[in-house]
Amino acid sequence: MRIRLLVAAAGGLSMAALAAFFATEVLHAEEAPAALAHDQPAPTPVSSVVGEPTPDQTAEDPTPTKPDDAPSDAEPDESEDESDEVWVGPPDVIPDCEAKLAEAGIEYKPSRIPLHKTKSGITCGAAQVVRYTKGPGGISWGNPQVTCGVALGMAKLEGIIQEEAERHLGRRVKRIKHMGTYSCREMANYPGWVSEHSYANAIDIKYFALTNGKEIPVLGKYPRDGAEPKDAAGRFLRAVARRTYDEHAFSVVLTPSFDRIHRNHFHLDMARYLVDGT
Repeated sequence: MRIRLLVAAAGGLSMAALAAFFATEVLHAEEAPAALAHDQPAPTPVSSVVGEPTPDQTAEDPTPTKPDDAPSDAEPDESEDESDEVWVGPPDVIPDCEAKLAEAGIEYKPSRIPLHKTKSGITCGAAQVVRYTKGPGGISWGNPQVTCGVALGMAKLEGIIQEEAERHLGRRVKRIKHMGTYSCREMANYPGWVSEHSYANAIDIKYFALTNGKEIPVLGKYPRDGAEPKDAAGRFLRAVARRTYDEHAFSVVLTPSFDRIHRNHFHLDMARYLVDGT
């Protein structure tokens, strides 16, 4: 089982505090991957995270590492004042988004989720939102509403999926069943922490349907707890999940190996930090 953290950049959390939170979650997931959601420790809410983590946190925190091909700014500048708050929120605008979508072979329709704040104080929505209608791999997704960044990630993912489907299953994937993209809410497991779904900056994948109609579900087929896959479907799912993270199609990849909440789907998002939950 691989569960790793790299804090890349950030957007209301200090870098050290964000690293401490996910390090705590990673350590817990390694110790008890099948723990129920209510058994997991709750992180400090966004509104109250300030400065450095506590000594107890830093004692066991893994040191974030930087992949060889990561951008040069993928780690925080230690010369900056660490007391400065950076914020997790709607994704940054991608310059020339339309041109990048076209270059990636994506067919899409413009869409809108206006930025707004809820009564509970959560900011939701995003500046660049599209309906993803077709990508370069010819996979049907059901026209999900996603950010420009997620659309670009989906196009890259399609290439990975088709390569691994042909390698392990001898067929291509025709359709993907997802469980949602936009949902203005906090993280299901951690009240006070805003989900990337609040910005349509995430997608949850339930199963893959092949050209012969066979469905490959995440539930029951993805090998958990570091176990070897039992069949071709398991090998396909693990290869897709690992390549999705390793090749930077998405910055956060969570699978059934991460926690019980993700037992039946892959959660993929474009957060400003990196989490390998494969």
